[in-house]
Amino acid sequence: MTTDDGARFRPERLAVAEASDAADGWRFLTVDNLAPNGHADALRYEKALDAFDRAAGDLECRHRGRRHGLTFGIRGDDAEQRIAWLRTRLEELRPPTLPGHGTWDIRDGAR
Repeated sequence: MTTDDGARFRPERLAVAEASDAADGWRFLTVDNLAPNGHADALRYEKALDAFDRAAGDLECRHRGRRHGLTFGIRGDDAEQRIAWLRTRLEELRPPTLPGHGTWDIRDGAR
């Protein structure tokens, strides 16, 4: 398989992986453009992590950080409701959009 072939099939593999996780009871929320830049952003980032801890409670959970974002995952019977609560809380924490800068991009799913 060439590099081009691999790039073409990557989205398909990601979709299959996410469907498999969903079948296993996982629900995900991804936040991009979350790179802290200064004290206020660092505090906001910590509050996002605290909100995730509160949302997950005693359910199985995981999160994965990337350079400018985080993906939160919760597994269990009421994971969907907990992810919805987390989304609401993160929307409240989202910084304002400034000219020339973005703000958090919050979306359902892991990818």
